Amino acid sequence: MKKIYYLLVSLFFLQSVFAANGKQTFDVRLQNGLNMNVEVCTDGIFRIRITPRPAFSESLMQRYGIIKTDWEPVAVSPKDNKQQFEVSTGAYRLKVDKKTGAITVADRKGRVIIEKAVFLTSADPLCTNLGKVINAKYKDMKVPNNGTIIGDDSSKGSSKDMAETGDYKNTSILSISLKDGERFYGGGSTSRDHIQHRGELLRMWTTYQHTEIPMPFMISSENWGVFNNTTRKNFFDIGSYQPDVFSIYNTTDEADFYLMFGNSMPDVINHYTTITGKPYLLPKWAYGLCFGPNMLENQFDILNDAVRFRDMGVPCDLFWLEPQWMEKRYDFSTKKKWNYKLFSAEAYWDSTRYPKKENHRLLIGRLHGMGYHLGLWLCEEYDLSIAEEDALTAAAGKDTSGLEHWMDHLTHFMDNGVDGFKLDPARTIDEHPNFQYYNGRTDKEMHNLNQVLLPKQMYKMTRKHTGRRSWHHYTAGWAGTQHWSASTSGDNGGGRTALFDQLNLGMSGFMNTSCDVMNVNKDEELQSLHFGLFLPWVQINSWYSLHQPFYFPEKEKKMYRDYVKLRYSLMPYIYSAALEGAQTGMPIVRSMPLMFPDDRKTDDMVYQYMFGENFLVGIFSDSIYLPKGNWIDYWTGEKLAGGREVQHTVPDNRAGLLFVREGAIIPFQKEMQYIGEKPLDTLMVKVFPKGTTSYTMYEDDGLTYNFETGAIAATRFECKQSGQKIEFTVFPVEGSYDGIYRSRTYELEIDAPQRPTQVQVNNVPVTDWQYSDNNKVLVTLHQDNITDKVSCIIN
Repeated sequence: MKKIYYLLVSLFFLQSVFAANGKQTFDVRLQNGLNMNVEVCTDGIFRIRITPRPAFSESLMQRYGIIKTDWEPVAVSPKDNKQQFEVSTGAYRLKVDKKTGAITVADRKGRVIIEKAVFLTSADPLCTNLGKVINAKYKDMKVPNNGTIIGDDSSKGSSKDMAETGDYKNTSILSISLKDGERFYGGGSTSRDHIQHRGELLRMWTTYQHTEIPMPFMISSENWGVFNNTTRKNFFDIGSYQPDVFSIYNTTDEADFYLMFGNSMPDVINHYTTITGKPYLLPKWAYGLCFGPNMLENQFDILNDAVRFRDMGVPCDLFWLEPQWMEKRYDFSTKKKWNYKLFSAEAYWDSTRYPKKENHRLLIGRLHGMGYHLGLWLCEEYDLSIAEEDALTAAAGKDTSGLEHWMDHLTHFMDNGVDGFKLDPARTIDEHPNFQYYNGRTDKEMHNLNQVLLPKQMYKMTRKHTGRRSWHHYTAGWAGTQHWSASTSGDNGGGRTALFDQLNLGMSGFMNTSCDVMNVNKDEELQSLHFGLFLPWVQINSWYSLHQPFYFPEKEKKMYRDYVKLRYSLMPYIYSAALEGAQTGMPIVRSMPLMFPDDRKTDDMVYQYMFGENFLVGIFSDSIYLPKGNWIDYWTGEKLAGGREVQHTVPDNRAGLLFVREGAIIPFQKEMQYIGEKPLDTLMVKVFPKGTTSYTMYEDDGLTYNFETGAIAATRFECKQSGQKIEFTVFPVEGSYDGIYRSRTYELEIDAPQRPTQVQVNNVPVTDWQYSDNNKVLVTLHQDNITDKVSCIIN
């Protein structure tokens, strides 16, 4: 009897853990006639679909592999009765009222996180009433330059779908109740007024110079998030129309959304980028300076720029060519060629010879010889659904369309030695309301999706063709774009608009963001440089300007050089943050509320941010808020107490404020003109002791995709400070990658208010140390084998 009893218990347990179809997916028939499906993706991620029809519409985000579908099994406990459906994981409990469809989510301790989330059909008056508000707000919105992209002289102006909500009878709303004091972040570049979005109405539709990278994703300060899984136009009204309600307004009569829950806002970003893809990891050299020379320059001007950068000592890793590289300016076709009169990547008589190859005696070869990479500007207007449908057809073992795929012709330029591409928004970001796509869909579903498919197909092409990470970035985007490409915030310059974009995109799963650095008014040009050199990657776009450092006055020229050299010295710190972000979705530019969520003074703070975990950057202001704790002015070494806003003087030879958090441990590299010029067997580590702190530096080979399978090395540094005693430790390296350094030397620079009486290395007193005039102990620590633990003790 006992065996039978235990067997029955086991069968009941298995039934409660897994859905009948072997997945954690549950169909729920609501009494209002709607069909709901609840999928448990992980302990903290739920996908919910609602439709008035018997079957759910196919998600193009799923069809084209933008969102994750191969979830690992999760232990779940479902309960279903006439009144309620409930499903529990190890961490959360989701309940559905089968009469109304209202969803409630609580943690396993009973704390209610979402009190009520309910799907409203078009019959609800809110669909019409809020729809009228939306249409009134956006009816007069104008796209600059008659709908064309700056510089695109051949366009007659794009068409525009004038309907915002469309027919109110074909709309719906996901209505989520809000708590008092609850704040919201994310949304991509849909707001240039705030980074805290409660009280705003946001438009999720990719539009040139308005919302180039909208993200239908929002994080709550209560550590949950929502992702609206649609490519159709939709709107987020976050307590604007109704102060206590978050309304997601869909221009369709069904819903497909994810609810995510964690212990922090970074947890939620991690969940979201698990669904839509972790941020793209650029090759290491692409985190150096990327410079776009003027569009009137020819190959000799470019080479002269390259030589002068090196002679002046301004590090740089990449030049890209604007549209003048093409034989036909703004060539959207797959037949484009080099402008052989201006650029000789190959001899003109080789223009029809294949396969292509790099010529070491010509432009690209000579740039490579000086340590530069070369990128090309591109524009595209093409049916990207062809390649996607052909990939699905081929995977099914069937014949493909035979139609060309736009990306294929770019392999020839890569064979010439080109290292990547700048994807302009022309004319992918334009609307095509009358266009019928190969997959049978219209712009209503394809317009936003195109902003993902373009960088996705670029990623796929470059990875397949070279096996290496490529420098490529796109000026527009949608949910998932962060996985396939780096991004720039649009043709919005390098000022305050761009700053809002960087912060909002960082809270929306984007890691590799940048802008047109220095494209601002004269009085803010150097401030924009200060801003730009503390972005995840640096784009100085001189297409209509002369931003080369050697054209500046002497004082500004030196500042320019100093800032770029500082950027390069910080490369171990920057690239470590990039590797971390590629695993977790954590941005490199981190808004203040992301880092200090309990400090309510940071709720909507804009003109400053954390660069990685240890640098506090002030932008376009000499006023800065210092969170609780002590902070060190990086320029002067002055220590300031936090928990307050301060007016602080920017040194005459700098263009903005820069502070370091007390307790920081920051790795630096030796001076280089380009990434990889010198080995990294010796690093400098600057230490700002405070209690017990640690920092982990991540490294890989900087070029391949091997990091995806764990080829990453982690070096943990720890500093313990008690009174005058300071102990600094380098722990054995964990993990490995091809080319890892088996030994390393660390040149330590440790803040110490008083001159030490003794310095020990590996518990042995040494005499070859120094105490500098600015109160720093300088000592060398040799790690002869990276599997050894080494330490330095200062008394």
